[in-house]
Parts: sequence; C-alpha cells; structure tokens
Amino acid sequence: MFHRLAFPLLYFLAPRLLPKVFKLVRLVWRLTFDKRVSIFLRALVPLAILYTVIPSPNLIPDRVPIFGWLDDVIILGLASLFLTKGASPAIVDEHMGRVPPSDRPEDKDPDKVVDGTSRLIDDE
Repeated sequence: MFHRLAFPLLYFLAPRLLPKVFKLVRLVWRLTFDKRVSIFLRALVPLAILYTVIPSPNLIPDRVPIFGWLDDVIILGLASLFLTKGASPAIVDEHMGRVPPSDRPEDKDPDKVVDGTSRLIDDE
C-alpha cells in the first residue's frame, strides 16, 4: 500500500526537488575542499559518510527497516547543514554563483555621479 502512494508522490516531487538537491550536493562538495573553511567544518561531512558506511557505530541498527536508515540520513543532513551555515557567507555565495551587492555610489544611483578626469601636477 505504501508504494501506491510513494511512487506517484515521488514522480510529482522529483522534478522540483532534484535540482535543489544537486545544488546542495555541489555546494557541500566545494565547501569540503575549500581551504578557507575551517578544518573542523570540512571534516563533518566525511565523518558523516563514514558513519553511514561503517555499520558498527550506528545509533539504530540498519536491520530495523525504516528507522535504521533514518538516523544515517539525519546525520548526513545535520553535517551538511552545519557545514553550509558555519562557513563564511561570502564563501558560500561565491560557490553558489551569487553576486554580492555593491556599495559603490555609481552602482546605487548613477545619476548623482559626475564623470571627470584629473591630473597630478608635481610642484618640483
């Protein structure tokens, strides 16, 4: 009965969620290998992957059908959340391709800026 509801729901939500998931995975991958991010934050995702791969330290054994995998997904999600929120917003924006807003006056109101030239005259 569960598959009768899950598959149509998955087909409906997959086109909306998969591009966001791919962007998040790419961001986490780039932040993990960026030297400007703290080593402790960069170590979270590989440690979470090791937690999911190695069967012995699991909180809930994987033999339990749904709850065994749920703790692995939660640990991976929390590790990626801490990595993206703990990294500098400028670094995250750079990897996401967002342009930060400019504080230059000519970008804010170009009508109030006067173009001109200058020349330095040396008194010697």
